[in-house]
Amino acid sequence: MSLTLFTDQTKVNQIQENFITYFRIFAGIPGVRYVEGAATWIVTDGGAPGTQVLKSDFPSETVDQHIDGVLTEMGQYTSEIDWLVFPGCRPAHLGARLAARGLAGGPDGAWRLVGEIPGMAGYWMFVDLTDLPSRPTVSEHFRIVRVDNERMLEAWRQISADGFGGGEYHNFYQAYARHGFAADALAHHYIGYLDEQPVTSGTLLLAGGSASIYNVSTPISLRGQGFGGAITHAMLAEIRRRGYSWSWIWASESGKSVYARLGFAQVDFGVREYQWRRL
Repeated sequence: MSLTLFTDQTKVNQIQENFITYFRIFAGIPGVRYVEGAATWIVTDGGAPGTQVLKSDFPSETVDQHIDGVLTEMGQYTSEIDWLVFPGCRPAHLGARLAARGLAGGPDGAWRLVGEIPGMAGYWMFVDLTDLPSRPTVSEHFRIVRVDNERMLEAWRQISADGFGGGEYHNFYQAYARHGFAADALAHHYIGYLDEQPVTSGTLLLAGGSASIYNVSTPISLRGQGFGGAITHAMLAEIRRRGYSWSWIWASESGKSVYARLGFAQVDFGVREYQWRRL
């Protein structure tokens, strides 16, 4: 499907910085290698948050050498790399040079959030928070609680893992426990309870000039009851309370309609993904 290109470059740059911050939180935990420099990248030894290049800033005249250097360095630790090219990456013809060096992708490449569920198609979406729709209808026994200690974070980890269909999510627990639960933290985590049962979860990230929602997760057996929409709505309300007038999200196929009902629209932020696989 052809989408209208989102032309507010300032916002797209803020989205990229928010995205990078999401991965930076995992830097230094066991099994995660995170590097910032001419290229900013992360390699995870299996599982989330994933393996990808997040930002590139290369001189035009030496772009091919830089590409080869990144692939060589990352290739010591992984056989698969997803290279994201945001509009602000340099040089302007970086995507063409990646394609010329055998990386598949480009404008017709996979639109998915690298670092979540490998190979699962997805969509970038944007919302204007000037007029937030009403909260989705949900059971009167449903409530949302902000995670503020490690015991609650373990419950968040479990419901997130269940919702994403497996995986232990230990990397998330370690990274978020280290990041902490202060009111001025960058990442804030929420659990939705039906009575005393955790049924959905999500993370709000305030960084880079934008606020976004990550990790919205509801187990398959509990979907269709409005829990995911309700927790997303609560996080959007918190984003607006903190003074932001817009937000963005990456949506799975199953979540796209949920977010559309909250005012999100699918857009083309100009992000392109190129994939390297060791032969």
